[in-house]
Order: sequence, then C-alpha cells, then structure tokens
Amino acid sequence: MLEEKKADKHFQHKMLISSKGFSFCYIEKLHTTADFNRVLKYGKKLKTIFVDICVFNRKDNNEIRRFGLVTSKKVGNAICRNRAKRRLREIFRINKHKLLSSLDIIFVLKPQISSVRYDELKVAVLDSLKKANFYIDI
Repeated sequence: MLEEKKADKHFQHKMLISSKGFSFCYIEKLHTTADFNRVLKYGKKLKTIFVDICVFNRKDNNEIRRFGLVTSKKVGNAICRNRAKRRLREIFRINKHKLLSSLDIIFVLKPQISSVRYDELKVAVLDSLKKANFYIDI
C-alpha cells in the first residue's frame, strides 16, 4: 500500500509541499538499509567529540536533504538516547536550509553526547559541517 502511494505523483507532490519551511517530513528521513549503507560506505566521515557524521552527496539535483540517526545502548538508557536524538533532529530541522542540496546525513551518536548541553552540541555539529564545506552560513 505504501509503495503505491510513493509511486503516486500526487502523493509525492504533497510531500514536497509539506517539506518546505521548518517542518521535518517523511521524505527528509533516511528509511532503507540500502540508503544507510550507501552513506556509511561512500560518504565523507566527520568526527566530533559527541557524534560522528557521515555525509553523502547524491548528485541527483534534488533539493531534499535527508537525515538518519544511528545509536546504541552505549549512549545510555532510553531517556538519554531519545533526548540526544531529539536534539540532533532539531539541529537538522532548523539548519537544513543552510546545507547543500542533495545531501544524505547520518549522525552516529557517541556515549559523550549524553552529558552535553544543546548549544555545545549545535556548535560542534555545525562547525564540523562548515569545515567540510557542507554548510553555508548565510
């Protein structure tokens, strides 16, 4: 059923319209194992104290930037993991318009992320993306 909806051009058009602004919609998330494996295998690796970032440029002239998260129980209990994931999703959601288009980004969380404040995490992630020229500060 879902595959039929994806093939439906009207459904895709509605998804594109909803992805504008600061929302975070379905098509802006990485879903398949193949997508994750492609980014992890061929993407550029950026390292920070709190998170490893893998960035892959799809080169398909699509404006959509897609986002994925990888975490483990080493990060902490469910509360710590979910808090870290919410923070990274928010950083992506607010700053996705300043990223280059056609990017797939995966954040691999490290155990140190559970003890960091939001503003420190935001600075670390954005500085790493700026150094790699994936982030354009307008």
